[in-house]
Amino acid sequence: MKFGINFMPTAPAMEVVEWAKEVERGGFDLLGIADSQSICRDVYVTLAMCAANTERLRFGPRVITPLTRHPAVAACAAATLEELAPGRTMLAIGTGDSAAFNLGLKPATLGQLSEYAVAIRELMTSGTTVYQGKKARLTWGHSPVPIFLAASGPKTLHLAGLIADGVVVRTGITPDIIRDSIAHIHAGAREAGRDPSSIDIWWWPDVNIAGTYREAVTEITMSLAAAGNHMTRFTTEGKHIPPELLPKLQELGKRYVFEEHVAVGSANCRLIEELGLIDYLADRFAIVGTEADCVKKLEAAAEAGANQIWIGLHFGDKHRFMREWAAKIIPAFK
Repeated sequence: MKFGINFMPTAPAMEVVEWAKEVERGGFDLLGIADSQSICRDVYVTLAMCAANTERLRFGPRVITPLTRHPAVAACAAATLEELAPGRTMLAIGTGDSAAFNLGLKPATLGQLSEYAVAIRELMTSGTTVYQGKKARLTWGHSPVPIFLAASGPKTLHLAGLIADGVVVRTGITPDIIRDSIAHIHAGAREAGRDPSSIDIWWWPDVNIAGTYREAVTEITMSLAAAGNHMTRFTTEGKHIPPELLPKLQELGKRYVFEEHVAVGSANCRLIEELGLIDYLADRFAIVGTEADCVKKLEAAAEAGANQIWIGLHFGDKHRFMREWAAKIIPAFK
């Protein structure tokens, strides 16, 4: 089993660099930096500094969106990172969450996401593409940087199987959800005549380890709220939402505060408590609790097919968590 860490760059870049060094020291395999221009520092400035201060880690943005960067700008940034750290870079793309809503924009459609990913790949391989009916060029930096799609529903999972090198899966971490998500990705791959086993699948849970389950959950409520907010976007079809919880999740989507996205102690934390969603979201999206709780949840996930875990880490004491996870959890899966 492999593990990665993803941060929102909510601190000055040099502090995030220290987080990145801890990721590498701890034996994690992958580092992601979130892109949300309205609530945190710049993703590419931060990534460049992390690349220059690490030696082994794979890394990249998790995730950029078609709404804030032209594909030529995104391809240029990815090529620059690849030049800085050859063979270590990747690029993850999503429809847009806080980066979009804090600009008053709606998330990109599935068609827009597909066109964007294809355009970036063509720019990075051949140097030319047609995007939104206009020709675009990248005259340097033709590097095969892997392109991942972030997916939280069956249609995006299928699209990732069709066109992407990898997937960041945000559907849940319970065995039934894992198996269903893999099936959608593999169906897309087979439709495109691709080998399903060639797709690099990483699972995006909310994670914490503490003395008790309740203590651990309390620290990640902001992340759980963000996960729940995604569940009713676009459609609820195929997302395995219990009927009795659908009105509550729709209410969460209506009242979610994007300017406080994954902020500790935010209104979103209080909202999922008010709606009685914390335990459901923790069960579906989190690996959380004591050391034994976390190992048990990971073993069940691995048995269902999830063996690459890319942790979103948003609470305060990041060094404590990474050291504890590296000492207590990673060795259990070597």
